[in-house]
Amino acid sequence: MMNGTERLIGLRMRKVTLRKRHWKKPARIAGGCVWFVLAVLLCRIFLGGTDGCYTNSITHVDSYRQIYQYYMGLLEKQDKIVLKDSDAMNAKMGGENTSGGDVQYATASVDSNVQTYVSINQRETGVGEADAIITDGQYIYELVQKETENDWGDPPCIHILKPEGKQTKEILKFKLPVPKNENGSTGLSSDAKWLSYRTAALYVYQDILVVAEELHGLAGEEELQGTVKWDVKTAVYFYDISDIRHPKELRHILQNGSYNTLREYQGVLYLVTQNWDVPVTAMKEKNKERYVPWLDGKFLETDNIILPEDAQGNAYTMVSTWKLQKDVKKINAKVVIGLYTGVYMTENNLYLSTTLYADIAQQEKNDSSRILRFKLDGGKLVENKTVVMPGSFANSFAIQERKDMLYVVTEIIHYAYEQDAKGEEGYESGQNYVSNTEICAYVFDDALEMISKCGNIAENEDVKAVRILEDVGYVVSYQQTDPLISIDFSDPKELKVMDELKMPGFSTYLHPVKDNLLLGIGTTDDTQNQHIKIALYDISDNENLHIFDEKLIEDMENSNVEYDYKGVFIDGDNSIVGFGGMTYDEKYLDDPEEKAYRNTYVLYRYSREGKLEQIGDYEVKTGSSGMVGMRIGSWFYIIPYGHADVSDMVIVPYR
Repeated sequence: MMNGTERLIGLRMRKVTLRKRHWKKPARIAGGCVWFVLAVLLCRIFLGGTDGCYTNSITHVDSYRQIYQYYMGLLEKQDKIVLKDSDAMNAKMGGENTSGGDVQYATASVDSNVQTYVSINQRETGVGEADAIITDGQYIYELVQKETENDWGDPPCIHILKPEGKQTKEILKFKLPVPKNENGSTGLSSDAKWLSYRTAALYVYQDILVVAEELHGLAGEEELQGTVKWDVKTAVYFYDISDIRHPKELRHILQNGSYNTLREYQGVLYLVTQNWDVPVTAMKEKNKERYVPWLDGKFLETDNIILPEDAQGNAYTMVSTWKLQKDVKKINAKVVIGLYTGVYMTENNLYLSTTLYADIAQQEKNDSSRILRFKLDGGKLVENKTVVMPGSFANSFAIQERKDMLYVVTEIIHYAYEQDAKGEEGYESGQNYVSNTEICAYVFDDALEMISKCGNIAENEDVKAVRILEDVGYVVSYQQTDPLISIDFSDPKELKVMDELKMPGFSTYLHPVKDNLLLGIGTTDDTQNQHIKIALYDISDNENLHIFDEKLIEDMENSNVEYDYKGVFIDGDNSIVGFGGMTYDEKYLDDPEEKAYRNTYVLYRYSREGKLEQIGDYEVKTGSSGMVGMRIGSWFYIIPYGHADVSDMVIVPYR
């Protein structure tokens, strides 16, 4: 059993886990770095936060000097946040965070030249999403980065393939150019250069191909007093592919920060990035490029920069919108100071969310979360409401818009302090620890005013998965009894728990399927012999939940489904689900390290009659970067990320 301090480290570690979109082989991190992170996590509970406070105020900066003063204030408060050293924590937190809503599968048929196909797993009907491998039913598009020993290299390449079953072939490959601003500059300081390029995502809208990549360069060392800092920007290219064999670049843009996500609705593209590490330790007011949000060579106007009264950390989040047409034009751009990694978008609103950590110096009792809502008006971002509530989100599935209300599920970590310990062993004066946790549900109206709250849904349980469907929410937790919990949202003024289904292991992803069944993908709770499992839960009676069927996948130890819902293939018309995973296989021990892992992709058919039936189990030639499955016509394609060769794909008939 973990003591309070160990549990605090574990919970905080989970909140700041470096979540790549695709799993990677275990890294050999120097012991000093590990202890650095642990030390920061123990000390970092120093961020100003709120304790049960709800606010709807939105404030903008009056001047760039106000931004400078905010960042300088972090040093004065000794605000040593985890993200201070982005090199030690150089990864995306959620990148494309697993997000809320009814994830939709999309079956499409555009014209006689396009085959019927099932596209990537989407959150909301009508809201398009990007990925590194996509299809429009006529072609497959891949964004591939050639890795080098130092993970640096040339710009990524675009590969376009014609999907024709076993006769699939590549018809075009081209490399992205080095991006520049409108003024011809790369946007880096004079003594810096791009050192690495990292793939981000692709998206196709009509005959426009959108390509996003990250660029990493060293910032000027003289200005930063010799310290090594990364300058990270996201480049987005727009190509006219009406002639697929001769793409024509329409334009490209540079936006400050690491890539988070691309979304599209009605021909408008929404780009979200994060600047993780504003260099406050050596900041000078005259060097505005170090702290003022920057887009395509220009500083954003102050009336587009939001500074919440409880902002935390040396970071900011930027959203820009672009009209997808032959003369691509910027519509709007907004910035909020802070690290808003959670993104949830519907047809009407864009929600950003962040965790506000408790201020231990003030002995605050819990972390809180802020949700900032932008109304969408043809690409114009109208920041009209924001709300703060106790707790944090396991992922963005915990936020769900229903008509004119917002349903939310949080996990609250309650902190206690030395004077509250009452003689418990192991706690020194001034030390904090976790006294307990609880799961809470909230309902907010259109003004983001709280209508009701249901607390103590589960105590001392960690949230692993959330799914809110119509008027019922489902939560999977893990620690003590590992239940699937159903929450009644039908009366927004009086939320209540309907049932708790105790079960071994837990699901980390939930997906509604037909016949009142809920699909769950997760893992067993045996840490010594862990395996992925797939389950069907019967939700026809939410006051009497039960496991309808479940299967253990013995040759799969982990999957990136927990962090990337787009990694799940869902064909609702044919009741088929698929996903990839990996296991460590001892028979490969004498081979190179990357071959010590067996990568597999499985397909299951689900129904009330046949329950869960495995219809495919395929070994995939790949290292450890994951894979995607897609159906085009009568063929199923399993494509490894980062591998453009057709010979590396698994192509099988789809029945």
